Amino acid sequence: MHRKLRNIFYEVRDPVLGWDDIGGYADVKETLREMVCLPLKKPELIRRHNLGLPSGVMLWGPLGTGITMLAEACAKDAGVSFVYISGQEMLGKGEELVEAFDCAIHEAPCVLFISDCEWLAPRAGCDYEWGPGNFRAIPPTFADKELTRLFIEQIDRINAVEGVMLLGSCYRIDTVDQAVIKEKKRFNRKVFVHPPNAQDRLGMLEIYLRAMPNLAADIDPRSLAEAAEGYVGWDIESLCKRATVNAIKEDATTVTRAHFEKALKEIRQFLTPDMTAKYFQIREMDCPHHYEF
Repeated sequence: MHRKLRNIFYEVRDPVLGWDDIGGYADVKETLREMVCLPLKKPELIRRHNLGLPSGVMLWGPLGTGITMLAEACAKDAGVSFVYISGQEMLGKGEELVEAFDCAIHEAPCVLFISDCEWLAPRAGCDYEWGPGNFRAIPPTFADKELTRLFIEQIDRINAVEGVMLLGSCYRIDTVDQAVIKEKKRFNRKVFVHPPNAQDRLGMLEIYLRAMPNLAADIDPRSLAEAAEGYVGWDIESLCKRATVNAIKEDATTVTRAHFEKALKEIRQFLTPDMTAKYFQIREMDCPHHYEF
């Protein structure tokens, strides 16, 4: 029986969100189906083919792109429990961290997802600057060495447990302790959740538009997605809300293209051009090898 736990620092639950609840990222979803869901669904067949099971999968990319939702969708696809640990909430809480890993062992088979791994295991001496003077979304604090050591111990402990698929996330792969991402028995697979392209943004936009009951016929989602360069998921949500506010302020009964065009000027994109360029630079410099499985 699955335990339903909702704590401040971690939670254990049946997954609710699926692939269709996440806009865009068809390429990332397919990679996760293979790298996370297949090992949970067909571990014996994978062993029979001597393919080797991933020890852990690290998803990395911009904030606001739905990485936590992707992890939950993996659990739903595989039909297992979802154990979520908030890395930033675990700072200074070693006892709770061990307790959360204990819960994952109890829940097996399950997906164990740990967000903000760079908070728990920061890489010493790394450069957090995107471009000259741009330090957007840099973590304000990090775990001490003792908690980092404990975190790595727990990763090693969980990898000895059958049926627990280990997933982590970070916003930049080059800011995570190399002991976590280079060691084969830990996070030995990396999945780049890239800055959203126009097709990804269109997928996100369509999800929010479906929830808007009074859209005018002149709205072209594809052109809006093209114009929303640098937007991540939460920017797209803000765009739709801002357009609706613009309509209400004019006592309009429908939300029109003009309301969206005004909103595009009001919503600042999360991703600046230097951040987008840096992400792809890191991808080439830090992850030159790309696993097929």
